[in-house]
Amino acid sequence: MAFLAGSLTLTFLRIDQTINVAISKFSAAGAGLIFQSFVLIFWVFYFGAEEDSLVKRSINGFTIPRTPAAQGGASNGVAHGVVTPQQQHQQLNSVVVAPTAEYAYKARALYSYEANPEDRNELSFAKGEIMDIVDNKGKWWQARKQDGSIGIAPSNYLQLI
Repeated sequence: MAFLAGSLTLTFLRIDQTINVAISKFSAAGAGLIFQSFVLIFWVFYFGAEEDSLVKRSINGFTIPRTPAAQGGASNGVAHGVVTPQQQHQQLNSVVVAPTAEYAYKARALYSYEANPEDRNELSFAKGEIMDIVDNKGKWWQARKQDGSIGIAPSNYLQLI
């Protein structure tokens, strides 16, 4: 907030210096700085507001909520556009597993892992098991076990070989 306030002050000073000059390119720069000041004021309100405040809820109200139908999945009996916080959390944390992906890496399981029964994408594995990995970026890697089963596995349980 301190940086935003400081940059807003400097922007106002620069607007005053550029807008009162007879040269057209300085006037254009002043107009751009006026626009920038509006953006900075918006940021002050948004980042300075409490998480459950009227300001934050109003600004976040302009976003489009994720619904199962909008993501190409079934609505599971939920009316379109109505998503519970639990469903929204599950949608944001879901990972799409691509069965035809190219597996570029191999990894060994450092520990055993039991998949969460509520997440059908997770993969259970035993310590020492060797798996093929699609990509080694992120906290969850898409893996294929030797038996052909595909899913995601926590990266901190695996070591590339």
